[in-house]
Amino acid sequence: MTKKEIRECYLDRRKKMSKDDVINRSMVIYNKIITSELYKECNELFIYVSNFNEVDTIKIIEKAWEDNKTVAVPKVEKKGIIKFYYINSTKDLRKGKFNILEPSTLIEAVPSNKTLFIMPGVVFDKTKNRIGFGGGYYDRYLFKYREVFINIAICYDYQLLDMIPSDVYDVKPDYIFTELQVI
Repeated sequence: MTKKEIRECYLDRRKKMSKDDVINRSMVIYNKIITSELYKECNELFIYVSNFNEVDTIKIIEKAWEDNKTVAVPKVEKKGIIKFYYINSTKDLRKGKFNILEPSTLIEAVPSNKTLFIMPGVVFDKTKNRIGFGGGYYDRYLFKYREVFINIAICYDYQLLDMIPSDVYDVKPDYIFTELQVI
């Protein structure tokens, strides 16, 4: 199967998940993240805002604020380019491109070595290859800062396959957290 075919298949599967399934699996992943040393040692969290039955990130964001961590979320600037902006509340979010919640704030975030980056994806494999939504937004951003921070991916266990096609420009996460495992 091509990347496009795999992407379509797994987006469709995720779309069909029940609300309870999303909540239950997300809670397990949430608990794994907030109890991890990676999370405990960071003072800043760069994270996407979940949508379309993705693993719920709002609870992670709220926990980060509770733990006095700064939070930055992405905004699509132009084709292929995202930047991260600090937010202090979910009230700082507005619907943006692709109907995704984006920051309405204007304070651009620059990652440091104390930043934990949580990335989305549609499908991953056991060697940490990733298929995203096909725009290359995260690959470009992560390539620029890949030496600065630790990046982890979160997904449901069924989104973790043995092997998927990859390209030289695809940026791999350092870790993948699912409800059943961490690799």
